[in-house]
Parts: sequence; C-alpha cells; structure tokens
Amino acid sequence: MVELICAPKISHNEIGYLKFLTQEYVSARSSLFPYESLKAKHHYLLHYADLILHFGPLIRLWTLRFESKHSYFKNCARKLHNFLHLCKTLAERHQMLQSYLACGQLFPPKIQSVSETHVHNAQLYNTKIQTAIREANCVTQSTSEVSGVVYKGTKYTNGLVVVVDNNSCGYIFGKISLILISPTDVHFVVELYESVLLSDLGVHSLQKYDPKYVCVNADSLLDTEQIQQEIKRVLPELDVNKLQDVANHLCFVVGVQKTQDLALVEVTDLQDFLFPIQCRKLLMDFKQRGQVDETPIEITFTPVPPHDSLSEQPSTSYTPSSSDLLSIFQIPWERMPAALLQAASNKEKSPLGPRREFVRNVVAAMRELCPNPNLADCGEVAKQIFSKHSLTFGDFSEEGEQLGKGYSSLQRQLKNRVEHVNSDNVAHRIRQPKKNTAEQELNSCTVKKVRCKVDSYGCINWQPTSMPDGETTESLEMKRNVLLEKFQYGGPHSTELSDVDNLMQETYIYQRQLINSCPPPAISDIEVEWPYLFTKRGLCNHFETLTGIDISSRLSECLIGKSNRIVNYFQKQTLKWNAEVQALLKEIEATPATNNKTAISAILLTMKYFKEKENSLFILVDETSTKMSIETEQTLPTTPRLIMLGDKLLTSSKWMVSIEGKVTHCIEEELDFAAALAALFGCFYVFNIEYQESASATLELIQRFFVRINPEGTKCAAKFGTSRKTGSTVKRKVQNVNPHVHTFLQSLTEFEWKTSN
Repeated sequence: MVELICAPKISHNEIGYLKFLTQEYVSARSSLFPYESLKAKHHYLLHYADLILHFGPLIRLWTLRFESKHSYFKNCARKLHNFLHLCKTLAERHQMLQSYLACGQLFPPKIQSVSETHVHNAQLYNTKIQTAIREANCVTQSTSEVSGVVYKGTKYTNGLVVVVDNNSCGYIFGKISLILISPTDVHFVVELYESVLLSDLGVHSLQKYDPKYVCVNADSLLDTEQIQQEIKRVLPELDVNKLQDVANHLCFVVGVQKTQDLALVEVTDLQDFLFPIQCRKLLMDFKQRGQVDETPIEITFTPVPPHDSLSEQPSTSYTPSSSDLLSIFQIPWERMPAALLQAASNKEKSPLGPRREFVRNVVAAMRELCPNPNLADCGEVAKQIFSKHSLTFGDFSEEGEQLGKGYSSLQRQLKNRVEHVNSDNVAHRIRQPKKNTAEQELNSCTVKKVRCKVDSYGCINWQPTSMPDGETTESLEMKRNVLLEKFQYGGPHSTELSDVDNLMQETYIYQRQLINSCPPPAISDIEVEWPYLFTKRGLCNHFETLTGIDISSRLSECLIGKSNRIVNYFQKQTLKWNAEVQALLKEIEATPATNNKTAISAILLTMKYFKEKENSLFILVDETSTKMSIETEQTLPTTPRLIMLGDKLLTSSKWMVSIEGKVTHCIEEELDFAAALAALFGCFYVFNIEYQESASATLELIQRFFVRINPEGTKCAAKFGTSRKTGSTVKRKVQNVNPHVHTFLQSLTEFEWKTSN
C-alpha cells in the first residue's frame, strides 16, 4: 500500500487495487481494535485513490521538502526571540547561511572517528575473524579499531547491516562486527547474510550463513545512493525510475563500485538509457571530478562534533582589527554636553540625560575608526574616561567605595550603544567566533590542579607567606593539638575562651595551608583538623583576618536599615513587579512583625527580582528538627545553604548552615538572622567556595551592598547556567560586576532620590 501511494508512476488498475487495499486495511483495523477509535488520517487514506485520479501521483504533491526548508526558519525565530522586523531578520540570516555554504571548504575530513581508538589486537578475536583480516591484508602499524566511524559523510557503527555484494539470488548483506581504520582507509569485518526479497512487504529477509566473515574496504560496499546523487546533480530533470535504472545498470552491469569509478564510464555504457547530450554531460562531469579527486588530500582523525544548528556555524569575518584602529582613538571631549561638563568640573555624579548623549557621541567617534568595537575596546575607552573624571563616571557605593573596576557600567553602556547602532547592519555584526585551543579544551575537562583567582577573590590575607615570630611547623602542630583537646572537652561553647581566640589567630597560617591545598580538602576533613572553624565565632574571626572585615558587626549595623530600604522600594512600586514578587509582598504584609522579618523579606524579594529560586540559598525544615534528623531526612546540596527552622521562611527563628551535604554550623538560639547570614556568607570566603550560579546575583548583592566587599571580578566563574526565562542550560558570560546587581542598585538609588525630592 505504501509503495502504491508513494509511486512516481501508477496505472488505473493499480489505483483500483489501492482503493481495495485501503478499504480492507481500515475495515481490518476497526475489527481488530474495536476499542480504539479511528483517527482522521485513516479516513483521509480512503480518499487517496480518488485523489490520484484527479491530480496524478501524490508523491508530486507532498510537502516534505517544504517542511524541511521551513524548519530552519522556525528554529531561527524560536532562538532569536526577536519579533521586530522578523521577516527581515530571517531573510538576512538565510542569505548569510547561503553565502557561508557557497564559499570556503565546507567538507569535513574523509575519516572521522566517533569513539575512542584502540590498538588492534587480532588475538582477541576468533579464528574466522583473524582469517578474514589476514586474507584482506589490511593491518599495518597505524591500524586501529573503533566502535564507530564517519567515512565520507556516512556513519558506520558495530552492528550496522551493509550491502556487500549481489548475485543471481539477490543482495548479500553483512553485519559489521569490527571496524579497522588507518590514515587512508576504512575496513569492515562483516558477518555475511543472504537475502530473499519479500515483494509484498518491500523488505529483504536475511538468511544467515554458517558463520562466515569477510573483511571489506568501505569503498567496495554497494551503495547506489551515492551514484544516484552524482547523476542527479548533473541531470536534475531525470525522474526517479530512470535514475534508479541508470544507477543499477552502472553498479550491477558495468561494475561501478565507488564514485571514483564513474570517471571510467564510456558512452556505450549509458546510451541505452539516456539521450546523447545527457551522456556527454555526465561523462564530462565524471572526468572533471575524477581529476580533482586525484589531488592528494591530507587525512586527519577528528572526533565528530555535537550536532549544532546551522545558525551557529562559524562564519568568516572581514571586519578590520578594532584593537589596532582604536589604539589611535581620542576621546571627543569637545562634544561633552554643558551639563555634564559642569558636573565633571564640580566632581559630581553625571546626570542621566547628558551622560547618554555623551555616550552616543563617543560611540559615533569610535565607529569612524571601527564599525563594531568589541567589549574589550569599549572597556579601554571607558577606562580612559574614568581615569580623567572618576567621580563623574565611576561606579561607587553610597559609602563612597568603588565597585569593581569602577567603569563597568560605562563600558556596558558603550557596548549597548554599539549594538543598538549596528542592529540594522548585518555586515558590521559579523565577528569571528572564539576558538578554544587544545590546551583550553583539555583544561575544561580535567580536575582543577591549581588555585585560581576566584579562590582568593576579595581577600587581603589569603595565604600568608611567613610564620609568626618564634613559630615553626612543629609548634603550630602542637597548638593545633591543644585546640583539639579543648574542643573535645568543652565542645562548641569552649570557643568563648580567650585563649582559644589567641591560639586560632596564631595558627591562622597553618589553617590556610590546609584550606588552600590542592586538590581542595573535603569539608569533613577540615572539620576534623580545625573544629573551631565550624563555630560561628571561630568562622567570623577567621573571616576578619582573611578579608579585614568584621562581618558580624557590619551585618548587625546595616542589615536592618538597608533591608528596610529594599522592602520600601518594592512596596512603593507594587504594580511594577511580576506576579511572584506581588504574591511575596502580600505574604509579607500578612505575616506578623518579628525582629528578623524585614531582613529575611529583603533577601527573598531580591531573589524574586533576580528570578532565583528560594531553595538555591535557603532550605525550610520543621522547627523541631535536629542536626541528625536534617542530615537523615533531607537531601542537602553540596553548595552552602542556610537551613531555616520554622513554618515559613519569614517566621523562622533558628538557623543552621550546610555544606557538602551535611550540617556544619548550628547558630545559637539567642542570635538573630544577621548572625546566621554572616555564617552562611563567611563560608564562601573561608573555605574557598564559589557562589552557586543559581543564587549568584543575590550573593553578589549581599557582598557589595551589605558586606561592602567590592573587588574587580566575580566569585561565580561558572561557564554555564540555567536560563531564568526558559529553564534550559545556556552559556554564561562572566563579567566584572553582575549587570543585574548593578542595575538594581542604580534603580534603588534613583528611586530614593526621586521620592526624597
């Protein structure tokens, strides 16, 4: 039935037979499956015979090629998320793709291994396979075996069935048992099967030999598909039947086994099937391609890359080097607006309107030298502007502390303007993609063996180099043992003893040597060696020595005041926020006031604002839970979490901290949320832990706004993250200051300035 429906030619008798088959099929299906209702497609099937009478073979009308072509545009529209001038965007992308496909070397190496290669050892196989390999004489010193290979664009794997030969009874098939590759050839050891064509089903029934193996070259496999493609490329007007007849004649009568053999075809081999002019066209093309194929080609073994969409394939760039051009760039100070010039002379913050105007003027001057400056070039220009008028253009906290490099917002503003100006100019948006070196690719998949900048981020005493006066390694080890004895007898409460603080301070260098060792020690190993680090007091004292900041007093002083400002910022603009923020605001209003409610509310509101989930930082458990019950009943993540004991996050009054799947710190009941937050945040710095990507924006806000640690860079170096919109894994840009945090702080400052006036 399928063969008749898809037939390129069909007679009236066959149409009648098709109508009988479809009616019989639908009737049989209804009787065999009485409880399964028929679908609309089954009804349409009954009309196929009549439609063929009206319109001819239905294969001429199907839309498969249209759907295939249309899928590219659907994928682009889905990934671009651009609904302004969508038709124009799709047209540009399609033309760029066609230009890319029409130029350059598009074809991959002839041989590509898709699995690990192993040295061939014939002794591992039975005698029949060894005999087949020996008779083929295909093993050399460079021969390897793989479980899968792509040869000339076709993927072969162990277990795949291929056509080896044909005889008077039909095709001879072979099941691939072993794949051998060398720099120039691919050989398959196949187990042979005879076949019988079942014409009513349109399939071949395989009959196994008494196990017989042969070793065949990949080029000697019977594959009329490649021959048909070569003929179709030169003579696209041939119908399917004639194309198959010509290909079968060349393969099974003339003896063509691979495309290179086409160069040896003569006119007499084709004259019974094609017109003379068609024969000449084919022969001319075959001979020209045969000459090209004889040129030596360097063969390399490369792993098959993951299947990427066409829109992500690399493209050539003809944009001149922006770094060279911008090295002679001069800031157009003469085009600075009067209001901005006055603010700079008075060393005041730049007004928003004049600042935007100046950014437009600077970008216009930059584009005279380079149409599309990259982010690094914008950073260099922003650095020049910042160095001359730091107080006017710089990024500073309300306490006057510089945020990161100080010019991140100006750099981002310049780059956003560049992208906006180039939004309608496709040529200027073309950029050569970055290519990972082999060393980078190796590092990306190996375990970290050295400490990096993220570990010492924000620290002023990360790894002391000299011992305290009069101390040696032996004396420090003795003091560590004294601390262990005190902890064993006094427990966590012994941290209040004054001599414990002194001993911890004197052994600080010894603690850092263990924590900073590589590979990093497990948290449980650190706890065994230095148990006082797992008390709130010991942790905060270590944090103060490490960063120079008394985190307990700093959070106690500013957490309530700054939290009130954040809550007020959200409550005064309720209609501006999404449904999740509005629901949380209603819950905050309905919750009775407590000493910790405002601080907890501020953190939860910022997490909603940054579209980060609450469980990425907090875990809610029953108020009666203990350390042991939490570790037993909860699946704790590896990254730090603050465990909130209570009915709701807003009303929790007891807290614990967990790291690497176990509870490490129990906060005393008399302490408030500020102390719990200090312990959680301190763990990231004391134990060299990067911010988890799922809560990186909230943690950076705590770092810069509450704790006021403002170094250049970030403590979240993850290269991949979860999209806050789609939930899928996406590549993540690592920036000096999280742009969402910077925008939030800027919006908070502007809101307070407007409401105060």
